[in-house]
Amino acid sequence: MRLILIYEMESKGVVAVQQAAGRVAKQGNRKLTARSACQYGVFLWSMMAGLPVMVAQAADTDDAAKKKSQQHQTTDNDMPSSVESLVVQGERNRNATTDGTGSYVVKAVSMSKMLMRLDEIPQSVSVLSRQQMRDQNLNTVDDALKQVPGVNVNLYGDGTAGMTARGYALTPQFDGVPSTGGLQMAQQFDVAIYDRLEVLRGPNGMFQGSAPPGGSVNFVRKRPLDHFKAQGSFSGGSWNNFHADADVTGPLTASKRVTGRFVLAGTDRDYFYQKAHDRRWTAYADIDVHVTDHTTVSLVAMGQKNDTTRFMGLPRATDGSDLHLNRNSFVGADWGYTTSPMYELGGELEHRFGGGWRVRLSGRHRVTDNSQHYSYLNSPVTAQKRSNFVVSTASIHDQYDGADLYFTGPVRVLRHKIDLLIGGNYDSDVMVDGGASQSWRTDTSLTGLDIFSPAISSTIEPALTTMYREPTRQGGVYGSARVHLLPSLELMLGGRLSFYEYKYKNISRNTPYVISQKNNAVPTPYLGLVWHFVPNLTAYVSFTDTFSPQSAYSLSGRLKPVLGQQIEGGLKGNFFHRNLNVTVAGYRVVERNKAIEDGDQDPICGRSGTSTCYRAAGKVRSQGAEVEMIGRLLPGWDINASYTYNDNVILKDSTASLVGQAYTPNSPKHLFKLWTHYRFAPPEVTRNVWSVGGGLTAQSGTFGTSRTVTQGSYVVANAQIGYQLRPELNITVNVNNLSNTRYYQRLGNIYYYNYYGEPRNFMATVQSVF
Repeated sequence: MRLILIYEMESKGVVAVQQAAGRVAKQGNRKLTARSACQYGVFLWSMMAGLPVMVAQAADTDDAAKKKSQQHQTTDNDMPSSVESLVVQGERNRNATTDGTGSYVVKAVSMSKMLMRLDEIPQSVSVLSRQQMRDQNLNTVDDALKQVPGVNVNLYGDGTAGMTARGYALTPQFDGVPSTGGLQMAQQFDVAIYDRLEVLRGPNGMFQGSAPPGGSVNFVRKRPLDHFKAQGSFSGGSWNNFHADADVTGPLTASKRVTGRFVLAGTDRDYFYQKAHDRRWTAYADIDVHVTDHTTVSLVAMGQKNDTTRFMGLPRATDGSDLHLNRNSFVGADWGYTTSPMYELGGELEHRFGGGWRVRLSGRHRVTDNSQHYSYLNSPVTAQKRSNFVVSTASIHDQYDGADLYFTGPVRVLRHKIDLLIGGNYDSDVMVDGGASQSWRTDTSLTGLDIFSPAISSTIEPALTTMYREPTRQGGVYGSARVHLLPSLELMLGGRLSFYEYKYKNISRNTPYVISQKNNAVPTPYLGLVWHFVPNLTAYVSFTDTFSPQSAYSLSGRLKPVLGQQIEGGLKGNFFHRNLNVTVAGYRVVERNKAIEDGDQDPICGRSGTSTCYRAAGKVRSQGAEVEMIGRLLPGWDINASYTYNDNVILKDSTASLVGQAYTPNSPKHLFKLWTHYRFAPPEVTRNVWSVGGGLTAQSGTFGTSRTVTQGSYVVANAQIGYQLRPELNITVNVNNLSNTRYYQRLGNIYYYNYYGEPRNFMATVQSVF
């Protein structure tokens, strides 16, 4: 039986408590023990008597790391640490943490600031848990996001990638703090430091501010535990692919008021294509100080150093057709490289008031320094596999600063409970960048070279004579109210006012700043309705606005932002005592003010006055459907399966022939993903246990950044076998691309950015937990 307790502070200071058993009494097989009955009885009596109840701990957005001492820990039969956590505890889970649960299912997510179950959110949300990352041996953000429904990952050959969903780019949050950068074409930390990835598909403008309507990825870090735990893994596989990580957590003081977590991870690997190598090391530390039973301070530091071969991909024929080059082909000079050391410092202060109210202040500071030197093709490839080259250098210093402050808690108005949230955030991305190139048009030594082994000297290094400083800053205030109209009906109301500014200056010439775009008090409303019409089924509908700044220029400066709206509706179901979640959703997004080329103007726009001019007059539409099933079908059998359909088209453009065509490259209309894992023993058996797993990705045809570059549909299958020797030791072997399918994981143009998918490969992993 599950108890849901609702308490409120009335004007006379009397606390009323209600028990809602109804439909929830039919869920689960837990029994109300004598001990828990007495505890609930004492709690109810004290509430009704008007005695003050001080909660020891709120159900915060990632609270497994914040248990303060053994006396403050709770079991399934103990008193909850706060009223806010009761709903979650009723589902046998006190928080959203996934590490150590052994499950693909989360009982709550934190990206909405209020800890909410998936069926309480009127949008599509998927969570990649630590257990699935462990089962599939996922070590990079790229590989992890490839498992998320509807997400497309497009590599750039330098350790970075672009991520899209529903035809639009995704934007990042880091423990709920939004950022304008740090995901697209950016280096990522090893996923060993993350507890889970929460992915919301569709606009998230209320918390994100200016952003495309693809959605948000919330990277949730692992947090310290109040008991000792150590775990690690070592992997080795095809093409000298090695990875190792170690994770240690526990109390740092006898009182357990100070806890810590430390993670080290490293990768050293070659690739299936020649001459390429990647080496990176990641370090992470988190110290939580429980100042009082109600106040926690968290300090975080992380850093990463990487050195990666810069590979611009393969060319195509002049008509866009496949040249059928060997999959191990490397085009360009073998000395090309990119280095991107980065570090991040962060902090968090949370205070938990009585009555389920709490306040959280979070901040982060990340710095990356990117340096690149590489070559690429810049003319069609001849029959003899020769072409002309360009040598480029680039330097990018990026500093991200973000802060987020919010208050949340329940109130009661006219007998209706309302969960309130009010807050604000600020985000700054200051980029100092410059690039230079030397072309075959001015250097004849770069003409007519063998594309596989061009005789290009590494001493050809164009000087960076022009550097720009480009600050992008945005802030905003937001608020939401979740109104419980009926026991089974919830209304979500919310909105945001955003402030955005982008400017730049030529620091090489010390010219004044040019404010290229500025938007003040841009409203982003949000409306949602959630109806739990039967105990395990929920219907929802939502409407939200979105606005997204553009990088294209007109004669008067950067174009005004793209404005759009999305409507989404669907069904969410939970089965087998909430161990299996199923979601069916449909959506429609329409955007206007999209940049379209201004054919009446010469190329006299942009920072340099030599770029193509555009007008904010385009219109696009994205619509589709999504189906996801994740969780445990039977004891020991976990599954994550999804099918997504996306139809994105251009409704208005200056080029008439583009109207009615898809506008997002590398975005399949049909995409199916499957991963399943079965363990041949119940959880209590931890010695000599076999397990098997398998996965499948199938997608329809796509086109590249050039529409003449295309490929048809393909299917890639993976398999895994595992053996648990004893409780603390597990061995797995993964085989990827079982059928050795030849396909492109990303398409570009006729010169570069065409990347083959990996051929059949193997990876063996030893995992240990203490």
